[in-house]
Amino acid sequence: MYYDLIASLPQIPHFTRAERMPITQLRLIQRLKLLKPEHARQLQEAHSLVRWRPEHVLGSTDVAIVREFEKLMTHDLNEELRSYVKFRLELQTLIAALRHKRRGVELNELSDSWGIAPRVHLIRRNWDVPHFGLTFLHPWFSQACQFYDSEDALELEQLLMDVTWRRLTQCAEHRMFGFEAVFAYVFKWNILEAWLKSDADRGKIRFKELIDQVTHVENN
Repeated sequence: MYYDLIASLPQIPHFTRAERMPITQLRLIQRLKLLKPEHARQLQEAHSLVRWRPEHVLGSTDVAIVREFEKLMTHDLNEELRSYVKFRLELQTLIAALRHKRRGVELNELSDSWGIAPRVHLIRRNWDVPHFGLTFLHPWFSQACQFYDSEDALELEQLLMDVTWRRLTQCAEHRMFGFEAVFAYVFKWNILEAWLKSDADRGKIRFKELIDQVTHVENN
């Protein structure tokens, strides 16, 4: 249990209501020194894969990311953290599939390297079904498709952030003073930092930049 660590962390408001970061990165890193070595290792390994990065918002899931995920899954991980990492990569897989479909990519042109199982297999079976037939598992996905088609990058990012934020809240509630609450706080902090850096006036420009970035990843 991490009573002292969690008690030392200021409340983190929902990212849409926050005006500033509740704690600096330096102070957060200092607080995290209270983690047990195995938990510090797990957090660092997972953070490198699922931290909120703008270039990954539109699903730049590629061979390197999938391999990193598969490698991480062989490590000793807290079960709630393992579940969260899978959730994040599944989210990226769905958005990557949407991007491929909207670009007119044929199913037989795709390898499995753009996403993770079992979502890749489900998407392949439902390639011609609206929303890949997955809205019953991911109710938010139909709205994500609308934002993607309208090139509304900021609304899409906000939606994905909110879905992820709610999942992190569930992780924290699993053990309010355990490692689960700590990693949930760290990843929420990361989302909030990214949100505060958003610029509504650059929405469409950012969308095109991100498309160029993920396309560049594919072509290399």
